[in-house]
Amino acid sequence: MILKSLYLKNYRTYKGPEKISFAEGDANVTIIQGNNEVGKTTIMNAITWCLYGVEFYKDGGNEPIYSKSTSYDLEKGDDDLVEVILTMVDSKGKEVKFIRNLEFYKNDIGECRDGASEHGIYVDGKKVSFEDIYLSKHLPMNIREYFLFDGEQLENYFENDNKRNSNIKKSVYKLSHLDLLEKTEKHLNNRISDFQNQLSRLNPLLAKYLKDQTTYNNKIKEIDKKLSKIEVDLEDWHLKISDCRERIKRYGEDPTNLIDRKVKLESQVIKLNDDLDRIENDYTKFLIRNFPKILSISSLINVQVICKDLAEKGYIPARFKKEFLEYLLEEHECVCGADLSEGTDNYVKLKELYDKTDETTNIADTVNLLLGNVNSIISNFPINFKEELVKKLSDIEELNTRRSELDKEITDINEKLINIDEDHVKKLQKDILTYEHLIAKNTEEKGKLKERKSKYEVLLENTIKAIKKEELKQGKKTDIENSINFCTEAKNEISKIYNDLESDIHAKLQSLTSEEFKKMHWKEEFYQGVTLNKDYNVLIHKEGGDILPNDLSKGGQLVLALSFMTALNSLSGFELPIVIDTPLGRLDEPIKENIGKFLPIYTKNKQVTLLVTSSEYSEGFKKGIRNYVGKEYKLNYIQDNDGITTITNIR
Repeated sequence: MILKSLYLKNYRTYKGPEKISFAEGDANVTIIQGNNEVGKTTIMNAITWCLYGVEFYKDGGNEPIYSKSTSYDLEKGDDDLVEVILTMVDSKGKEVKFIRNLEFYKNDIGECRDGASEHGIYVDGKKVSFEDIYLSKHLPMNIREYFLFDGEQLENYFENDNKRNSNIKKSVYKLSHLDLLEKTEKHLNNRISDFQNQLSRLNPLLAKYLKDQTTYNNKIKEIDKKLSKIEVDLEDWHLKISDCRERIKRYGEDPTNLIDRKVKLESQVIKLNDDLDRIENDYTKFLIRNFPKILSISSLINVQVICKDLAEKGYIPARFKKEFLEYLLEEHECVCGADLSEGTDNYVKLKELYDKTDETTNIADTVNLLLGNVNSIISNFPINFKEELVKKLSDIEELNTRRSELDKEITDINEKLINIDEDHVKKLQKDILTYEHLIAKNTEEKGKLKERKSKYEVLLENTIKAIKKEELKQGKKTDIENSINFCTEAKNEISKIYNDLESDIHAKLQSLTSEEFKKMHWKEEFYQGVTLNKDYNVLIHKEGGDILPNDLSKGGQLVLALSFMTALNSLSGFELPIVIDTPLGRLDEPIKENIGKFLPIYTKNKQVTLLVTSSEYSEGFKKGIRNYVGKEYKLNYIQDNDGITTITNIR
């Protein structure tokens, strides 16, 4: 289908009548330029309202569809008409007019109300009898999003993983009619169950076997579903592990070993400090305990020598006190009564004894006690004191040296980690461990499921043999059995078509999206392409490693979504024009120029209509697209009551 023209009269801000003719041929791009809030999106809504009776884009709330400016001009009892006419040309060259109008009037109290509405499709001037059938065949509602694009919605298309996956899968299933095939397969399964129930009434035992067959088939199907999900999850987790490792590698030298080494070294330093504190404490206690002995040992030895000399001279231990002998000489009488008068023999002998007795003898007991203590101290003095002291000091020095070595190694590692976000790396490492745990857990679960499936397959095989045995007993094949076989074959064929179609659509969608993305992105040289996995997760390949859509800038995400949607348009099976509202958003000049240059080329012979703001329609964009522009219009807003928009044909 080719767009020829759009006619507007009294449709919202377009009082009109206004008409837009669309570019065709080699220069098949139409530019409609206008600032925000002047009526660009209204043109999108006019097209969908004309075709389907619904305004899909940016809900206008409870605002009436008719021109407010016209409604103000109406007198009581007067009426007018909202009218939108979309003229197209089909693949056979026939002119097709889609006409929708709505009557509105002003009642007796001056209020405007909706009146009758009318819709018609005309092919070469002849009205189509069944409009719904014609629309579903040529422009079904479920494909309108593949030729009418809302730029702001496209910008958020890859906003998050869940939304992205849902959007992509939903779009692909709509486009390829895979959802219809799923419904058909489900219907056939229901029919098979119905036929089996009919058979069950023919033979009670057969009924049991047939019921068992259904149960085992359902169990196997349920397990296959779980296995399929596990496979998808495993693939996703492996991709995420690869992504985490790739992100870690971006720091240059692998920081994982550095961080692990640093943690081990820091742990060794803590233990070494504990050992050092313990040994230094033992050393201090050893010194405190033995220091007095160290200071006094030489003096104590001298005391031993002196006391030995006194003993050799007989002063110690003392036989007599010198004071006692002096007392006897002064009294001239011994305690035994003997005469000790001067000049007597007894006096002379006692005087000789007195002269030989030293003063030391008076403190002999004290000296003996002191000598005993000195001997005890000297005997308890550690023999290997010096060796033990040297060993303790050596141990302390060795530990200090080792600590210095560890500190230096930690310092070296810290220097290497200056430009590395350790917390980010640790998070990535934690994520890897989480994904590896999930992989291990689900791999184990996968093994258990396969084992269960094998058991059900054996049971199913035995049940099928039993069913055949019972059928032979009946002696004939029934029409019901033939119906079951037919439905089973049809279901298997549909399943094959489903798999082939999905695979074909997947491959083409991936190829077209990748091609378009590389061409339109302003940094084309950085990107090698785009891939979609089985669950339609998107992975972008670039220099230095793969990234996810969320890793792209907002501009990059818009280009990716635009590439994807134009690819879907090409794969839709319908010859459809492309209309995009606000396609460029807040993009930089290089990407605007690239989109302008490559979008018309990529869409090939398809018409392209772009509804752009003045900021979007920049010099860079004009430079890229100017050779493809055949029509250009300017939207002008005039403040009149509630305001009206006029359309100026620039070329």
